[in-house]
Amino acid sequence: MSTRILVAAIVAVVTGLIATAQAQSFPSKAMRIIVPFPPGGAGDTTSRILVEHLRKGFGQPMIVDNRPGAGAVIGYELGARAPGDGHTMLLVFPSFVINPAIRRVSFDPIKDFKAVGQTSFLPMAIAVHPSVPAKSLRELIALARAKPGEVVYGTSGSGTLHHVVGEMFRLAVNVSIVHAPYKGGGPALTALAGGHIPMIVTNVSTIAAFAKSGNVRALVVTARERVEALPDVPTLRESGYPELESTNWSGFVVPGATPPSAIARLNTELARALHTADVQDKFKAKGMFPSPGTPEQFTALLQSDTTRYARIVREAGIKVD
Repeated sequence: MSTRILVAAIVAVVTGLIATAQAQSFPSKAMRIIVPFPPGGAGDTTSRILVEHLRKGFGQPMIVDNRPGAGAVIGYELGARAPGDGHTMLLVFPSFVINPAIRRVSFDPIKDFKAVGQTSFLPMAIAVHPSVPAKSLRELIALARAKPGEVVYGTSGSGTLHHVVGEMFRLAVNVSIVHAPYKGGGPALTALAGGHIPMIVTNVSTIAAFAKSGNVRALVVTARERVEALPDVPTLRESGYPELESTNWSGFVVPGATPPSAIARLNTELARALHTADVQDKFKAKGMFPSPGTPEQFTALLQSDTTRYARIVREAGIKVD
């Protein structure tokens, strides 16, 4: 055996031993989850439910670090600058892939991060005030075409997923409807229930109780299947628009330099937590659906939604201040 081959073999063995040692020693210190939203919201709730189980699985202290602001950009950019050692995870939502299309940011959701795994998804819905003479999505479309520019739809804010989905709907069915941004899903729902706006695009969990009481009329849900909270409301596929299917998801990513061995361990513990009855019950109570999967599956979702929503932003001319 030549000296060159021998050296290469020794390097390969040493590299393998180092990788094995790193995998066995991870995690070696306290861990952090960066949440780009304030305490009390869906992101904060998701993280704190999972932390109870992840802390036990990793055998290390784990904190939830809320870093809200600038449409979640502050938290996302902080996550991009975190050490790539696996000890910091960033919780992301669709705003993670939408933001680069609507504002200047210092991160690339695909190039600067690696996926750990999806945590949950929330079905969305299109709903109207009971006074609106539309009992189905097709009737709403006919109404909007008969009265161009008169149908106003509320969302949780400009540049949000609900806004993008509303514009995706507008473009797909070729109607003239007007966006009314509010400071959150709650205010938008209040405006709808009060009859101040005729239509809303929001999470199913936001309107379910109001729909059951008759204060709003849900016309369609955006998920692939019907949802338990609104069992009589058809899906977009049933309504003839499968291309508009979408969900409000969440998941964990880590800085791009994070070793594959650390990502594998993070994903294993995340999947274990998401499969527990305790987490599933708590998620369900909040209107969320646990969605365990592989890093590759979450990477595919991030890539597809990045492309999809960037196109909608461009075609609809969505801008934020």
